Amino acid sequence: MTPPRLLLLAPEPSSRVLAEGLRALGFRVETTQAADAAAALAEGLGFDAAVLARDALPARPLAALVARLGAPICLLGLAGRKPPAGVAAVLAKPVRLDDLAGLMRGLARRGGRSEKLGPFDVSLALRRLVDRKTGREVRLTELETALVDTLLKARGKPVSREALLRAVWGYRPGLTTRTLETHVYRLRRKIEREPAKARLLTTTRNGYVLAGIRGGARAR
Repeated sequence: MTPPRLLLLAPEPSSRVLAEGLRALGFRVETTQAADAAAALAEGLGFDAAVLARDALPARPLAALVARLGAPICLLGLAGRKPPAGVAAVLAKPVRLDDLAGLMRGLARRGGRSEKLGPFDVSLALRRLVDRKTGREVRLTELETALVDTLLKARGKPVSREALLRAVWGYRPGLTTRTLETHVYRLRRKIEREPAKARLLTTTRNGYVLAGIRGGARAR
């Protein structure tokens, strides 16, 4: 398997230290200290995920840079704050290398898949779906994202309630199918035109199915 390719935008000396550590853990890393250079690298090379240090970002809105990078983003240095729009994750400084590496593997894995679900483009790394016609954005919770991810991997085949509970919630005591049904209900309210007549997330006697899936793994 090809190692994930990461973009790292950070000032020195932290850029050098993080890059050396990530490379030692098997990542391919390109570094820069300038936002415009980061965007140019992303447009020329393409990345599985990106790490942006808050103190290396320009004063202008982050959204423009996020759009140009086209990869799941981890922002360093915003302790206790909600991730800005388009940012998949936030890590507070000082950064533990093992924590960063684990997070980037997860973002790279999700970001490497391009999926379409009915009228939506799916971005699991950013926890959102975007309606291709209207541009409407649907934000997902962490558990809703895991639920969609598990059902997408089934490629249109039913996934049993028990399998979903294991995959999304793990073997925790006190879990019941009511937990799953509640999250399915909330997810349908976000993605279905008529939640009571579900067409994308349907129920069968064998479990739940996502219909209208297109896309797959993105080769690098």
